[in-house]
Amino acid sequence: MINTTEEVDYNLPSLSKSRWSFSIVILLVASFLMYFPVASKVESTVRGALSSIPGCPLSYESINFSFFLPKLVVTDLQAPASCFNQRGEPLTLKETNLYIRGLSFSPFGPHFKLATELFGAPFEAFITVGMGKIAINSQNSTIDLQKVSSLLPADFKLAGKAKLNLAATAGSIGVESLDVKLTSKDLTIPAQNVQAFAFSRMEVNNLLLKANMGIDGMVKVSDFILGDADSPVRAKFSGTVKLSKQAPELSRLDLKGEVAFSESFLDQYAIVGMLMNQFDKKDDFYQIQLQGTLSNPVPSSPRK
Repeated sequence: MINTTEEVDYNLPSLSKSRWSFSIVILLVASFLMYFPVASKVESTVRGALSSIPGCPLSYESINFSFFLPKLVVTDLQAPASCFNQRGEPLTLKETNLYIRGLSFSPFGPHFKLATELFGAPFEAFITVGMGKIAINSQNSTIDLQKVSSLLPADFKLAGKAKLNLAATAGSIGVESLDVKLTSKDLTIPAQNVQAFAFSRMEVNNLLLKANMGIDGMVKVSDFILGDADSPVRAKFSGTVKLSKQAPELSRLDLKGEVAFSESFLDQYAIVGMLMNQFDKKDDFYQIQLQGTLSNPVPSSPRK
């Protein structure tokens, strides 16, 4: 039998103070998105930033705003070959997603997580678009050196995979700061001609490049290391590169370091040993100073 005398509580369950606060915040955010043209503001900021990079104006087919996982979707983003001091086809990113991550205060502006495909591999970075300035930060991105080497001067070829850590800012005068670290454990130099010398394939293995640049355009190379005990070529250099923003191939070098070759390499390329005999030797390493330009380095014995 049903108990008709039992009282029924018709009161709604109470919400805790934290839940009420959260609900109010959600309501305010939803109202803000509905009545303030967030999409158009963010889109216009990004459009202006992409077209204002000195010497490297980026183009695109379209920029669309998506409220699902709020983001901008940029299709066919293109960087002209002149950005890399090359001629030919531009670098094209078929689809680039810019996921909105709020605001940044250094520089001040919208902050994004960028996700795209670069040289056939997934690439992610964090980007802030500020007032006349763009900042980018990417950590542990995988780079295919064979595809990237198409951007190197003099058609010098590389192969293998590398990890890239990059932090940079660019403004009205071009690149204002740069901090880069590039590492590889399987660096290979394919068979090719270098300054009239024909070299066969070389397994160099290790690569480490650490460098940073300030607004003065001076790149400080703290470490440039090639090879290991099993490599045909080993090298270690440090110094500075005075970057020429108008013609990067004319950037001035001032690097000091040392180079060593395996016996098998010198047996195969005896002329290299003959050329290296002009330099001082210390523990099987030739002591060298590199000056001149990036496209025409001039080796000499380091000044005492």
